[in-house]
Amino acid sequence: MNEKTKRFVRSKFHEYYNTAEIEIPSELWMRELGFVHFDPSYPAKLVMRRHKSFATEGELVKYLRENAPAHAYHSAAVYKYPAADMAKKDWIGADLIFDLDADHVVDETELQKYSYEDLLVLVKKETEKLIDFMLDDFGFHEDDIELVFSGSRGYHIHIQKKEVRMLGSRERREIVDYITATGLDMNSFLTVSGKADSADLRFKPEGWGKLLFKGLIEFLHEIAAMEEEDAIKRVRSAGVQERKKAEELIRITKDKTVMERIERGEIPQFAKSIKWDEIAKAVTNAVRVKSGDRPDEPVTADIKRLIRLPTSLHGKSSLNVKPLKLDTFEDFNPLEDAVVFGDSPVEIRMVRGSAIKMKGERYKLEEGEVASLPECVALYFMCRGAAECV
Repeated sequence: MNEKTKRFVRSKFHEYYNTAEIEIPSELWMRELGFVHFDPSYPAKLVMRRHKSFATEGELVKYLRENAPAHAYHSAAVYKYPAADMAKKDWIGADLIFDLDADHVVDETELQKYSYEDLLVLVKKETEKLIDFMLDDFGFHEDDIELVFSGSRGYHIHIQKKEVRMLGSRERREIVDYITATGLDMNSFLTVSGKADSADLRFKPEGWGKLLFKGLIEFLHEIAAMEEEDAIKRVRSAGVQERKKAEELIRITKDKTVMERIERGEIPQFAKSIKWDEIAKAVTNAVRVKSGDRPDEPVTADIKRLIRLPTSLHGKSSLNVKPLKLDTFEDFNPLEDAVVFGDSPVEIRMVRGSAIKMKGERYKLEEGEVASLPECVALYFMCRGAAECV
């Protein structure tokens, strides 16, 4: 990003902050704030200005309007002395924070195979799973969950209930382990009913027992609807490599009486020859929240972490760090709903090829190409380091 481009981007961020309604974190006066400015070294070197605090909403808004930072953050924790050095802050408690990002969902070596839009879809699916865990398994209410689009390739979930404030890093890691099925033992969610020689397996009706059961039923219905060869391939992909075993499972899915028993939560004795443990692994992988080896565990477990300030702008995309409502999340499209800049034409020169679909229109440009683009698209390419002002 050259100086001309940096000045232009910063001027547009200024325009945004001068009129935007900023969502203020609860208990602002007890939170640490941090900022990355459009410094001379930006973006080659990011300098974080930490240990700032604001006594009032007006002070924070004034700071944003005067400085128009590239990135703005607030602490998940509340402190007695938020502006002090870390050792002297006097930690009081911390919100429960989850950070789901594309590079947690897709292996880093595979990222380049996906478009930005496709990555957003994948991360959204994992976020929906995480929300379901919070509501169904941990008993939080929808009003307890603050959902925020990160402004880039993911979502943040904040839970501010007093009951979670005092959880330590160890307890928070256990929550991460649960939602990612780390160390999951399927046998602990099964019970045996009936006589030993004809016993049925039953899924326990709560927690991962319920999730595995639901995932298994969906898997079996998926198989039942397929042509036989496609079904065999699908079963093999789930870990049942032996063709006879795969064919046996397919026959079970088409047997109405047996399926009714399975849908009641029973795995009949005669069906135990199927490698249910292998299928369970495939089902678990489909149900669990995928975030690399674990979701961004450092964010969840770090009780002194900074997280992006909702309604701020993301300096690597120009998109809004947008607060969302759970009941409208399904319809949320970041490349329409988190775009805050307009359509005035801006002339740019591409320094590397890039593409994006924004506000319903697709833009694909090659390295060296000069084009006049809507302001929102031009700013996106500039912030991504793909374009410079002309």
